[in-house]
Amino acid sequence: MKKLWTLSAAVLLAACSGGPGSGDIENALTAYFKEATGTTMTFERLKVGECVRGDSPGYACSVTGTARYQLGTRTEQQQLVGTFVIDKVDGTWTVVDRR
Repeated sequence: MKKLWTLSAAVLLAACSGGPGSGDIENALTAYFKEATGTTMTFERLKVGECVRGDSPGYACSVTGTARYQLGTRTEQQQLVGTFVIDKVDGTWTVVDRR
């Protein structure tokens, strides 16, 4: 019972942290690359590391994975490694910077 309570407390604390979840980050990256490149990317093995709230707005989140996208009739893929700053803009998690 104690393990269940500890697990429940950890989940609640994570939910109350206010930062973006991995699904939020994937959606923000999809929108970011769509706006930047005009193509829709899908992500494979997307791993979100620690998200840290700094002095500036948003959370700096380390991200690794593979991005896939259509280029004409070909499907291309590219390694994605970087730190993206994610913040809520008009209620939606959005990439506001890349480091």
